[in-house]
Amino acid sequence: MEEGHPHGLRWDQSGGFCISTFLILSEEGRPSSVLVGRLNPNAPWDHLEGLDPERVAAHRGGWLLPASQLVLRESREESAQRILKEMLGSPSATLEPARVISEIYTPRRFPEIHNHWDLPFLYRGTLPGRAPSVPSVWEEMRFVDVNLVRRSEFARSHEEVLEHVGLRVEHP
Repeated sequence: MEEGHPHGLRWDQSGGFCISTFLILSEEGRPSSVLVGRLNPNAPWDHLEGLDPERVAAHRGGWLLPASQLVLRESREESAQRILKEMLGSPSATLEPARVISEIYTPRRFPEIHNHWDLPFLYRGTLPGRAPSVPSVWEEMRFVDVNLVRRSEFARSHEEVLEHVGLRVEHP
Protein backbone atom coordinates (compact mmCIF):
# COMPACT_ATOMS: atom_id res chain seq x y z
CA MET A 1 0.00 0.00 0.00
CA GLU A 2 1.10 3.49 -0.73
CA GLU A 3 0.29 6.30 1.66
CA GLY A 4 -1.76 9.05 0.05
CA HIS A 5 -2.92 6.94 -2.87
CA PRO A 6 -6.74 7.30 -3.32
CA HIS A 7 -7.49 3.64 -2.57
CA GLY A 8 -4.37 2.74 -0.63
CA LEU A 9 -3.12 0.55 -3.48
CA ARG A 10 -0.29 0.78 -5.96
CA TRP A 11 0.02 -1.73 -8.79
CA ASP A 12 3.19 -2.48 -10.71
CA GLN A 13 1.94 -3.65 -14.12
CA SER A 14 5.37 -4.47 -15.54
CA GLY A 15 4.98 -8.25 -15.10
CA GLY A 16 1.53 -8.46 -16.66
CA PHE A 17 -1.83 -9.60 -15.32
CA CYS A 18 -4.03 -12.39 -16.69
CA ILE A 19 -7.60 -13.17 -15.67
CA SER A 20 -8.46 -16.45 -17.37
CA THR A 21 -10.86 -19.35 -17.40
CA PHE A 22 -9.68 -22.92 -18.01
CA LEU A 23 -11.84 -25.95 -18.69
CA ILE A 24 -10.33 -29.21 -17.45
CA LEU A 25 -12.71 -31.73 -18.98
CA SER A 26 -12.34 -35.47 -18.49
CA GLU A 27 -13.97 -38.47 -20.05
CA GLU A 28 -16.75 -39.76 -17.87
CA GLY A 29 -15.23 -42.31 -15.45
CA ARG A 30 -11.62 -41.45 -16.43
CA PRO A 31 -10.51 -38.44 -14.35
CA SER A 32 -6.87 -38.56 -15.55
CA SER A 33 -7.96 -38.37 -19.19
CA VAL A 34 -8.19 -34.67 -20.11
CA LEU A 35 -9.47 -32.96 -23.28
CA VAL A 36 -6.73 -30.98 -25.04
CA GLY A 37 -6.15 -29.61 -28.50
CA ARG A 38 -3.43 -28.42 -30.84
CA LEU A 39 -4.35 -24.97 -32.11
CA ASN A 40 -5.11 -24.17 -35.72
CA PRO A 41 -2.84 -21.19 -36.50
CA ASN A 42 -5.45 -19.77 -38.89
CA ALA A 43 -8.12 -19.43 -36.18
CA PRO A 44 -8.70 -16.05 -34.47
CA TRP A 45 -6.50 -16.76 -31.43
CA ASP A 46 -6.16 -13.04 -30.73
CA HIS A 47 -9.85 -13.16 -29.77
CA LEU A 48 -10.00 -16.71 -28.45
CA GLU A 49 -7.03 -16.62 -26.10
CA GLY A 50 -5.39 -13.23 -26.52
CA LEU A 51 -2.48 -14.69 -28.52
CA ASP A 52 -0.55 -12.63 -31.04
CA PRO A 53 0.85 -14.38 -34.16
CA GLU A 54 4.28 -14.86 -32.51
CA ARG A 55 2.76 -16.74 -29.55
CA VAL A 56 0.50 -18.76 -31.84
CA ALA A 57 3.61 -19.93 -33.70
CA ALA A 58 5.46 -20.66 -30.44
CA HIS A 59 2.62 -22.77 -28.99
CA ARG A 60 1.31 -24.41 -32.16
CA GLY A 61 2.71 -27.91 -31.56
CA GLY A 62 1.78 -28.33 -27.90
CA TRP A 63 -1.34 -29.52 -26.15
CA LEU A 64 -3.59 -26.76 -24.83
CA LEU A 65 -6.57 -26.87 -22.53
CA PRO A 66 -9.68 -25.04 -23.72
CA ALA A 67 -9.08 -21.66 -22.07
CA SER A 68 -9.41 -17.95 -22.58
CA GLN A 69 -8.77 -14.64 -20.92
CA LEU A 70 -11.98 -13.04 -19.76
CA VAL A 71 -13.51 -10.46 -22.05
CA LEU A 72 -14.08 -7.05 -20.46
CA ARG A 73 -17.09 -7.19 -18.09
CA GLU A 74 -17.54 -10.94 -18.61
CA SER A 75 -18.24 -13.12 -15.58
CA ARG A 76 -16.30 -16.32 -15.05
CA GLU A 77 -19.47 -18.35 -15.74
CA GLU A 78 -20.06 -16.47 -19.01
CA SER A 79 -16.44 -17.10 -19.93
CA ALA A 80 -16.79 -20.86 -19.33
CA GLN A 81 -19.92 -20.96 -21.49
CA ARG A 82 -18.20 -18.94 -24.24
CA ILE A 83 -15.27 -21.40 -24.25
CA LEU A 84 -17.68 -24.33 -24.51
CA LYS A 85 -19.34 -22.66 -27.49
CA GLU A 86 -16.39 -21.11 -29.36
CA MET A 87 -13.73 -23.74 -28.73
CA LEU A 88 -15.73 -26.94 -28.32
CA GLY A 89 -18.91 -26.46 -30.33
CA SER A 90 -21.25 -26.40 -27.29
CA PRO A 91 -21.00 -29.97 -26.00
CA SER A 92 -23.08 -30.89 -22.97
CA ALA A 93 -20.54 -30.78 -20.19
CA THR A 94 -21.06 -31.02 -16.46
CA LEU A 95 -18.91 -28.37 -14.75
CA GLU A 96 -18.07 -28.20 -11.05
CA PRO A 97 -17.91 -24.78 -9.38
CA ALA A 98 -14.78 -22.83 -10.32
CA ARG A 99 -11.63 -23.16 -8.29
CA VAL A 100 -9.95 -19.75 -8.04
CA ILE A 101 -6.18 -19.39 -7.84
CA SER A 102 -4.12 -16.24 -7.40
CA GLU A 103 -0.39 -16.40 -7.96
CA ILE A 104 2.51 -14.10 -8.74
CA TYR A 105 5.58 -15.67 -10.30
CA THR A 106 8.33 -15.51 -12.90
CA PRO A 107 7.16 -17.61 -15.86
CA ARG A 108 9.48 -20.57 -16.44
CA ARG A 109 9.38 -20.08 -20.20
CA PHE A 110 9.81 -16.28 -20.00
CA PRO A 111 12.36 -15.68 -17.19
CA GLU A 112 12.76 -12.02 -18.18
CA ILE A 113 9.22 -11.34 -16.92
CA HIS A 114 9.06 -10.84 -13.17
CA ASN A 115 5.99 -10.65 -10.96
CA HIS A 116 3.48 -11.94 -13.50
CA TRP A 117 0.08 -12.10 -11.81
CA ASP A 118 -2.42 -14.81 -12.75
CA LEU A 119 -5.98 -15.03 -11.53
CA PRO A 120 -7.40 -18.17 -13.19
CA PHE A 121 -10.84 -19.72 -12.76
CA LEU A 122 -10.44 -23.48 -13.12
CA TYR A 123 -13.53 -25.48 -14.06
CA ARG A 124 -13.21 -29.23 -13.68
CA GLY A 125 -15.86 -31.18 -15.54
CA THR A 126 -16.82 -34.26 -17.50
CA LEU A 127 -17.98 -34.93 -21.00
CA PRO A 128 -20.23 -37.89 -21.67
CA GLY A 129 -18.89 -40.20 -24.35
CA ARG A 130 -16.11 -39.27 -26.71
CA ALA A 131 -14.33 -36.01 -27.43
CA PRO A 132 -16.44 -33.52 -29.39
CA SER A 133 -15.87 -33.29 -33.13
CA VAL A 134 -12.91 -31.05 -33.80
CA PRO A 135 -14.02 -27.41 -34.15
CA SER A 136 -12.08 -25.39 -36.72
CA VAL A 137 -10.05 -23.58 -34.04
CA TRP A 138 -8.10 -26.80 -33.43
CA GLU A 139 -5.96 -28.88 -35.78
CA GLU A 140 -6.42 -31.83 -33.43
CA MET A 141 -8.42 -32.47 -30.30
CA ARG A 142 -8.54 -35.52 -28.08
CA PHE A 143 -8.42 -36.87 -24.57
CA VAL A 144 -4.90 -37.55 -23.28
CA ASP A 145 -4.06 -39.47 -20.12
CA VAL A 146 -1.94 -37.11 -18.02
CA ASN A 147 -0.16 -40.16 -16.56
CA LEU A 148 1.20 -41.05 -20.01
CA VAL A 149 2.01 -37.69 -21.64
CA ARG A 150 5.24 -35.71 -21.09
CA ARG A 151 5.27 -32.26 -19.49
CA SER A 152 7.11 -30.92 -22.55
CA GLU A 153 4.14 -31.83 -24.77
CA PHE A 154 2.00 -29.10 -23.16
CA ALA A 155 2.13 -25.48 -24.31
CA ARG A 156 1.67 -22.27 -22.31
CA SER A 157 2.44 -24.10 -19.02
CA HIS A 158 -0.96 -25.81 -19.12
CA GLU A 159 0.60 -28.79 -17.34
CA GLU A 160 0.94 -26.48 -14.33
CA VAL A 161 -2.76 -25.59 -14.57
CA LEU A 162 -3.57 -29.31 -14.35
CA GLU A 163 -1.57 -29.52 -11.12
CA HIS A 164 -3.86 -26.91 -9.52
CA VAL A 165 -6.74 -29.39 -9.80
CA GLY A 166 -4.70 -32.36 -8.56
CA LEU A 167 -3.60 -33.83 -11.92
CA ARG A 168 0.16 -34.24 -11.96
CA VAL A 169 1.96 -34.75 -15.25
CA GLU A 170 4.82 -36.99 -14.12
CA HIS A 171 6.89 -37.53 -17.26
CA PRO A 172 9.61 -34.91 -17.89
